[in-house]
Amino acid sequence: MQKTTLAVLGGAALALVLAAAASAQPPAPEGPGGMGPRMGRVEGMGRFLGLSAQQKDQVRKLMDERRAEHEALRERLAKNRDELQQALVSANPDPAAVGELAIEGHRLHEQGRALREAQDKAVRALLTPEQQVKFDAMKALRDEGMGGGPPMGRRGMPPHGGPGWQRQ
Repeated sequence: MQKTTLAVLGGAALALVLAAAASAQPPAPEGPGGMGPRMGRVEGMGRFLGLSAQQKDQVRKLMDERRAEHEALRERLAKNRDELQQALVSANPDPAAVGELAIEGHRLHEQGRALREAQDKAVRALLTPEQQVKFDAMKALRDEGMGGGPPMGRRGMPPHGGPGWQRQ
């Protein structure tokens, strides 16, 4: 069973790498005549999963509906990260303020995880059973950081406090 799962995941990883290499092109222009930044993600997913034109439109609509919420959360995460950095580099960091910012950062990350899970569930509901198997493999690779190691954060480092993270 484990070998079968690894074979499926390995095949999915290879397919993702090949799909990424095949779709390597300059970013599409934004605006009415362009496709916009998220369109490449839908097109790549569409090729990998074998989505119909109708399914691609549904996935695109779903992502567009949730874009504002994702962007707002990213902005709050960036603000929290900046405030935490400022609190830590001050001459005399206030442990309570640092702790509150760290807790808030964790809460925001959990909100992001919940948003991704809800979006994944909504996308999965649009798929055929065969596409769902591929989607689950693709999601597992994403969640495992595309290499079986710990999930990576900014600058290729494990997220603070996440699996694989330790203070040096």
